Amino acid sequence: MEDAHIADIKSLGEGRSLFAVFDGHGGCEVALFAKKHYVEELMKLDSFSKEKDYPKALTEVNQKIDEMLKDSKKELIKLANNGEQENSYEVQAGCTANVVLITPDKIYCANAGDSRAIMCKKGEVKALSIDHKPDDKCEKDRIVKAFGTVENGRVDGTLAVSRALGDL
Repeated sequence: MEDAHIADIKSLGEGRSLFAVFDGHGGCEVALFAKKHYVEELMKLDSFSKEKDYPKALTEVNQKIDEMLKDSKKELIKLANNGEQENSYEVQAGCTANVVLITPDKIYCANAGDSRAIMCKKGEVKALSIDHKPDDKCEKDRIVKAFGTVENGRVDGTLAVSRALGDL
């Protein structure tokens, strides 16, 4: 398994809890990296700590983690190799991200990829996330506008999800 998760019910304060699943593909290192840095980076954001604009904060932290990955090759290599440094390793991994932030009065969900979150209340199931698949018309249009292609249901013929962390 190339997965990592967060179940944080204490460090966010103010009755807030965060639950996340990072489903790795191509290796475990990006999922482990996201797990390691997510809460810390979220709490640094003004949109989270001061403005309490949680949808904005979740978007910003996902973007921040993705940006951090570009400059973290050494850390990613160590995560991929159980702490051992290997210079010849090329990082090509990524992960989906499905994050649920629970506040005293609302539930927020942010996702990238095809990991799915649902909520069940009084026997009714409600989807909290949507799958980001290359075959979806909106996703395909976005990929093409970014000069990518969708071949055989995959981004550039390779990646089975249209959004993810990593995949540098």
